[in-house]
Amino acid sequence: MTTPIIRWAGSKRPILNVLQAAMPAKFRRYIEPFAGSGALYLSLAPCPAILGDVNSSLVATYRSVRAFPHAVWREVSAMPTEPDYYYYLRGLDEATLSKRSQAARFIYLNRFCFNGVYRTNRAGRFNVPRGRGRLHIPSEEEFCAFARHLRHADLVQDDFEPVLQQARSGDFVYMDPPYSTSGKRDRGEYGRDSFRDRDLVRFIDATLAASDRGAKILISYSSSSALHEPLSARGWNIRSLHVHRNVAGFCGHRGKAEELLVTNY
Repeated sequence: MTTPIIRWAGSKRPILNVLQAAMPAKFRRYIEPFAGSGALYLSLAPCPAILGDVNSSLVATYRSVRAFPHAVWREVSAMPTEPDYYYYLRGLDEATLSKRSQAARFIYLNRFCFNGVYRTNRAGRFNVPRGRGRLHIPSEEEFCAFARHLRHADLVQDDFEPVLQQARSGDFVYMDPPYSTSGKRDRGEYGRDSFRDRDLVRFIDATLAASDRGAKILISYSSSSALHEPLSARGWNIRSLHVHRNVAGFCGHRGKAEELLVTNY
């Protein structure tokens, strides 16, 4: 099994066996509009895929690693691990760096930041402090395996809706959108303003449209009536499961939580 090279808030690695058991037995193409770390796709045998994410830095990093896994690994693995270097690198303007150096910077900050959170300030600058503990960079072999897996995927930097609009009969769509932020302070864990209540409405409409086109869809999401009610009314299968969130930027977001597992098949 290929493993992700980054940490990501809300990663589904702890429940991969549950997600794999819920997948359809056969499908033509895998589509994931909220790719994040790509844990589920990477756990499967390589297959044609569309992996989308609104985070431009994330997608650019994946493209660079896919094209130059050895070079990116050499650059990031040569970086000092001292805290002072972390803050120096965080303060750099990534626009002044090459694409490969931008990827190395992104991976380094992700691997050494506090709890693996991608959080930005209002200016869009990454602002997570350095973490503690046994932090490390994945091996060169892991970088290369990751790159080989991504050769089968179309990497798309876009909003979820255009990605989801490509789903057709024979496609399998997995979606794990960020939780909407109704009544809560937006901490920017996925990038500032990445998913709001209005986006949840768009998400439901686009999901139902993809289902009507014949795509098989699996969704994991918070235990939310906003998602439960419109999909259950269309006869979708919904069950609850308890997950342990161990990557989050604030203590109140960690620990056990109830989530929904939703399918249209």
